[in-house]
Amino acid sequence: MTIATGLTLLRGVLIGPTVAAVLAGRNWLALALFALAVVTDAVDGMVARSRNEVTTLGGLLDPVMDKLLYIGIFSALAATGRLHVLGPVLYAIPQLGLGIGTLALWQRRGKLVAHWPGKAAAALTALAAVSLLLTPWGQGPFWAAVAANFLAALYYLRRQTS
Repeated sequence: MTIATGLTLLRGVLIGPTVAAVLAGRNWLALALFALAVVTDAVDGMVARSRNEVTTLGGLLDPVMDKLLYIGIFSALAATGRLHVLGPVLYAIPQLGLGIGTLALWQRRGKLVAHWPGKAAAALTALAAVSLLLTPWGQGPFWAAVAANFLAALYYLRRQTS
């Protein structure tokens, strides 16, 4: 196993404690764990590229861990009443589409490449998670992130079919 894949798996290990902290109302702990998970997300790809250890496994695990992290956080926030119960569902719909689309593109083209709409949606999603954890008015960024994820899914769908 590469160091980068280990960092990706660490992000997966952080999901449970982050969700538990949200459910317990320990927002600062949840935020600290989330920040650590985001750092592993930022660093794993850089490590893999710098060490020439980019793997298919790492390329597949990375977005899966991201999706599980956010769905877990948003579901916990919905369970505590800080997010509408449909929030995690509406966030998950384009994520499922993006996941299936990414796998289809990978099968067709043999590589996984993120483009700016997906990166912008990911940044908005991180901002939404932080806003929901820290403020009572984090719903605005959340719904903007959901919209951005739907648009990114449509973008990737268009790329796949052209």
